[in-house]
Amino acid sequence: DHIRTLSISIADGARPGNEGREYVLRRVLRRAVRYGREVLKANEGFFSKLVPIVVKIMRDVFPELEKYQAKITEVIAEEEASFGRTLTKGIERFKKASKQLIASQVKTKEKKPLVLSGQEAFLLWDTFGFPVDLTELMAAEHNLSVDTDGFKKAMEEAKEKSRAGGKAKGGAVGMRFEAEQTAHLKSTLKVGVTADKPKFGTQDVNAKVCAILSSKTNAFIDKHQGDKVVALVLDSTSFYAEMGGQVADSGVIEIAGKASFEVTDAKVAAGYVFHVGKFSDASGSVNVGDSCLVKVDYSRRQKISNNHTCTHLLNLALRAHVSEDVQQKGSLVDDEKLRFDFNNNKPVDAKKLGKIEKDVKNDISKSLSIYYKDVSLDEAKQIYGLRAVFGETYPDPVRVVSIGKAVEDLLKDPKAAENYGYSVEFCGGTHLGNTKEAEAFTILSEEGIAKGVRRIIAATGKLASDAIKSGNDFKAKVQSLDKVKETELEAKLGVLKKEVNEVLIPAVIKAEVRDMMDKNVKKVTNLMKKAATANKKKAVDAAVQTVKEKAAEGKNSCVLKVDVGADNKALIQAVNASLKAVPTFALMVFTSDTKKNKVMAYAGVSKEAIEKGLDASKWIRESLAVIGGKGGGKPDGAQGQGPGVDKIGEAMSKATEMADKLVG
Repeated sequence: DHIRTLSISIADGARPGNEGREYVLRRVLRRAVRYGREVLKANEGFFSKLVPIVVKIMRDVFPELEKYQAKITEVIAEEEASFGRTLTKGIERFKKASKQLIASQVKTKEKKPLVLSGQEAFLLWDTFGFPVDLTELMAAEHNLSVDTDGFKKAMEEAKEKSRAGGKAKGGAVGMRFEAEQTAHLKSTLKVGVTADKPKFGTQDVNAKVCAILSSKTNAFIDKHQGDKVVALVLDSTSFYAEMGGQVADSGVIEIAGKASFEVTDAKVAAGYVFHVGKFSDASGSVNVGDSCLVKVDYSRRQKISNNHTCTHLLNLALRAHVSEDVQQKGSLVDDEKLRFDFNNNKPVDAKKLGKIEKDVKNDISKSLSIYYKDVSLDEAKQIYGLRAVFGETYPDPVRVVSIGKAVEDLLKDPKAAENYGYSVEFCGGTHLGNTKEAEAFTILSEEGIAKGVRRIIAATGKLASDAIKSGNDFKAKVQSLDKVKETELEAKLGVLKKEVNEVLIPAVIKAEVRDMMDKNVKKVTNLMKKAATANKKKAVDAAVQTVKEKAAEGKNSCVLKVDVGADNKALIQAVNASLKAVPTFALMVFTSDTKKNKVMAYAGVSKEAIEKGLDASKWIRESLAVIGGKGGGKPDGAQGQGPGVDKIGEAMSKATEMADKLVG
């Protein structure tokens, strides 16, 4: 039943998630996975493997199962794997809590029913992803019950903490715009809802102050003076209140021509628009009943509208280049950027991002008109290709926003195949009159923010143009690396690698320049290997030459320092080559790594030197001991290392002293 329910629902377009029907599917899946793994002892990943059986049995009556089998399996496997990462620890946590309850009962000898606390149930949900009904099922299996009221209380406290995090926006600290306030406006103050149709225009509005909400008491007052934050409720407004992912307008309300009230935020509740702000001058005052002039910052509004219209174009392009199943999971539209969250199980690569960006740019260059119309909900839902946020409750009639084709024309033939190629959405936000007003568009980033949810951040207008220019300029800098001297390449590449993480440029260009830099990284690596090989040969040759010279002078040993960094193999090669040239010799070679503040050494001792009492292991150990190092090996060969590059001279002196004393 569980796998059948999920398979049919996913084939029908639903997905496991955190809200509404999506959360029902997630709960069904997690109950099945937990039962299968813990009770039936099934292997990890068993659940998604049941999909083919469902398809085989039901494909005749539900052909979509076979059509979307791969997608169904992928979605269930991803969700199963995600829950699997916390399942075992969650079960362990539950068992530990239940054992503590039983032990406590045994200790106190009380016979009252055992109840898992609401806080514990909340922790299982919040940390391990156990829906409370799953916890209740597990509790019943252990003869326990769950304090569901306590769970709800813990849940509400968590939500309240989350809400409290955003209360300071616009200075509205401690202000609430809820049923208590709106009921008081309607029933006690007899204030009608705010007429906000002017928000779709660009004209200032003459209005009247109907109510004043204090941020100090969260109660309504008759008058206010000073620079403290309050919220004004007017009979009419052109301010767009924060809603549907679009931020609120800002601007000023001129009170009776005598004071300027600066609006930094606007909230809507039950049809009432609360204009949050304060007077620019402490002497400013307002009384209920005052006339006022509402003046929105339309320059800022234009930027917001740019981003909102391009969000719709982006949504359409995602459907074309990522998946027909793409659904909006959240959005933010402000005057700087647009942010769009959508369902997808993997990153959108740079190639697809480039196609998506190109589609939006093409729509801007086509100078498409944007159409708006209030339509009955049932009628609007018939439009083929219509985009709407699943789970969102829309009014009836609903506002339809179409780009490139009039809403009236869409309704003449709502099932027309060509409608699918237009951006058509339910939307109550502000938009441009024509796409050409957006001027420019670019995607700045694409990243994952949650399981199966991706986020695109993009820009329009001047910010987009500036980002594109910066991207082309930065790309030119990276291309210029081809002309840089080999000796300077590593340093210049290091600077650019740091800059690319900080510079605001299109995501497509950023991916391109990173590929270019990766090629230069490989080039630097090859140059370093080539230089290291040459340096190693030079060091080995120098060691052999020095040993020959010392032997010619009658010496039987020497201590050298070669410049091979942390290349231990080069040390061994230098010693072996030297002893091959002068087989009766004893040699210790040192090198240092300044970055790690480390000294390394290797000693090779001939048979003749060993007979005279020089043991390579003892020689290396006692030499490095003076700098706090260690070493060891065999009588004819040993190696070691220690800290203190600045003390390498002391270690070399000790090594020389020991060799001179024993072999000369």
